Amino acid sequence: MIKEHVKKRNDADDAEFLFGSERIDLRRVSHLKFEARKGPFKFLVDEPTERGGTNKAPNPLAYFVAGAASCLLNQYATLAIARDVRLDDIQLTARGHFDRRLDGAFEEVIYDIKLESSASPGSLVALAREAERMCYAHNTLKNAGVKMTTNLYLNGKQIAVT
Repeated sequence: MIKEHVKKRNDADDAEFLFGSERIDLRRVSHLKFEARKGPFKFLVDEPTERGGTNKAPNPLAYFVAGAASCLLNQYATLAIARDVRLDDIQLTARGHFDRRLDGAFEEVIYDIKLESSASPGSLVALAREAERMCYAHNTLKNAGVKMTTNLYLNGKQIAVT
């Protein structure tokens, strides 16, 4: 199933398949705490106490960075399956740097991706580049002018910066 999905995206010939949409419903629980729903799944969004929240859940920007990072990591895993590239482990640390002023925005997102694999460094760098091209969140940020940096590590050794 994953291989067919990747092929459909690469072939880019099915307009109905290529149109995507996501819906999240939110409601305020109390003060600055919100409940988000995606189908049957629920999660809380809050602010730390120093910003007026109750610190009962991650803040909105944490979810934003986690969403972008997990979208990219999902592409790595999907492509590894589709390309028959063995990944024994994959971990990602994400850092998002932003300007706090009014009209401020994210300026840079840095990913440290650590892979454990017997695959060649070249095949994993190619997989990393393809994963970035397939990731909607990565492309949205990049196309908006956010500096996107990925430090790619294989078995503890840095093999690329993309």
